[in-house]
Amino acid sequence: MGTTALARFAGRTLGVATIHGKERVIGPALLQHLPLAGYHAIAEVDTDRFGAFSGEVQRTTDPLTACIAKARHGAEVSGMDLVIASEGSFGPYPPAPFVTCNEEWLVLLDTRDDTVFHQRHVSLRTVSGGEACTSRAAVSAFAERMQFPEHQLVVRPREHWRSGDRVVKGIANAEQLHQVAEELIATHGTCWVETDLRAMANPTRMAVIAETAERFAQELSTLCPSCGACWFRITEALPGLPCLGCGWPTQSIRAFRRHCRVCDHSADTPRDDGKTGEDPGACGVCNP
Repeated sequence: MGTTALARFAGRTLGVATIHGKERVIGPALLQHLPLAGYHAIAEVDTDRFGAFSGEVQRTTDPLTACIAKARHGAEVSGMDLVIASEGSFGPYPPAPFVTCNEEWLVLLDTRDDTVFHQRHVSLRTVSGGEACTSRAAVSAFAERMQFPEHQLVVRPREHWRSGDRVVKGIANAEQLHQVAEELIATHGTCWVETDLRAMANPTRMAVIAETAERFAQELSTLCPSCGACWFRITEALPGLPCLGCGWPTQSIRAFRRHCRVCDHSADTPRDDGKTGEDPGACGVCNP
């Protein structure tokens, strides 16, 4: 591990701006790759003020801006100078809008020089959804599809939260689920049941955050071959993997371009899996 570039992290304690248990997967990943002294969650933060999945607080900015704001909030309330924050979103996957994806951002803020490092990761591995239910049977069927009780649920009167609506989060047992749902159905004729997407309530999302943290730690510890700065990160995926049949460039990724934020050096690196050619079935010439 380089000493000049990674010295900024040496012996420092990482503050994790979370109230949802994310330090359990973020801290160990960074500790493994960076010379940190340790990490801990920042108890004083209120990350829900930047947006809540259950709808009571709407996020008013893009995910990266919100994540940076969370990190700065963590630094302000704790007095720590090295803080990491996370921000997640769920929505249609752009190449296939009928598929739901989980987009996760991590931001590492070093207030000593106000440097902001960041990482984005998109995963198709999700357990997420919501449904209007008018009976106990419908609630049970939805819960089973959402891998309840391992994945906790949220129940409220309607799909979109309104001021004054009852919202019960973190439901992790069938007795509570049916009690709350039946009370709302009796009053409103229906209830809305959805997955609780907070990290500690959704192990699939927590696993995606862990993947994001591991990728981030690897990127942070990758040094620029020109100036030795840390975070020689991937900024572009380059298509053109040749077809194994005809040799024509395909749309499959052939390499990744890395860029240094300090000296502006760029370099292309091959795929990690060692793949040097694409199946003719994915070639626009062999399989138009």
